[in-house]
Amino acid sequence: MMIYIENNCTDPSYNLAFEEYVFTKMDYDEPVLLLWQNAPAVIVGKYQNTLEEINYDYIREHGVSVIRRNTGGGAVYHDLGNLNYSFVIQGVDNRVDFKTFTIPVVKALQSHGIRAEQTGRNDILADGKKFSGNAQQFSGGKLLHHGTLMFDVHMEDVAKTLQVKEGKFKSKATKSVRSRVTNLKPLFVEAGASEDMTVADFKALLLEWFRREYDVKEVPLTEQQQQEVLDLQQRKFRTDEWNFGRSPKADVVRGDFFRCGQVEFHFGIEQHRIREVKITGDFFASRDVTELEQALIGIPYEHDALLQVLQEADLASYLGDVTAEELVSVIV
Repeated sequence: MMIYIENNCTDPSYNLAFEEYVFTKMDYDEPVLLLWQNAPAVIVGKYQNTLEEINYDYIREHGVSVIRRNTGGGAVYHDLGNLNYSFVIQGVDNRVDFKTFTIPVVKALQSHGIRAEQTGRNDILADGKKFSGNAQQFSGGKLLHHGTLMFDVHMEDVAKTLQVKEGKFKSKATKSVRSRVTNLKPLFVEAGASEDMTVADFKALLLEWFRREYDVKEVPLTEQQQQEVLDLQQRKFRTDEWNFGRSPKADVVRGDFFRCGQVEFHFGIEQHRIREVKITGDFFASRDVTELEQALIGIPYEHDALLQVLQEADLASYLGDVTAEELVSVIV
């Protein structure tokens, strides 16, 4: 069985508040499914430096929202041609596992003739082209997994809203690979669907597949719960502090692309010791990276001291697949 909670709002700040509320405040033994759409917006990863990820002038001129989400990974562009999906699952380990949650989506698409496959770190592709990115968050024994499904997105806006940082780092590790992207609509048309197929049609088709496979039960929010979502929207997702707050000023900035993704350290240095530090990037974390930041404060800004702290830290949980030696070789 699966719980489905309808949400037809297209305000991205409300939708991310809605998702957080379901994840943190509502408890069901069964998995919960959400399907939702955003008006034009750039959705920034939890640990990213927002101003480095967006084309600020273009976004301001065209009224595109900028909202930070609660999960790691990279910045993505949403518009009404994109359908987002979320799963909330109880009783899980703090282990990043994308395939378990992308496989149902892949199967649903394959049942309609789309040659979809989960590949890479967190993507779903069709014919070698990316149409879905995914991210996860853990809290209190629960998992939030969400992803995008590009159905009829304005590709020109994808390119113009996201600020590509070419040549910023001299990588000593694995370079990130940018896949070509595609919309699903032309693939559905190729598979026999009508050229008039809309995102609403796609959403209905996807929901019907889940109902058939998982015995979906629809549960609405109460008026009180809806008000609490609105309160969270105002308190968090509509504030510059949340949406732009990891855009630090720093004396020293060091970063690179690693197997886990982009990682960048912003150090405030005083008398050769680390006074403050912010870690930004598109990595996926199962533990809050602010714990790692706190462990670095006060130590000397030099190779051996940093190496010791990072070797003692659970880097796999904070950043993913990267070693202390790889990090120190870049940041000092």
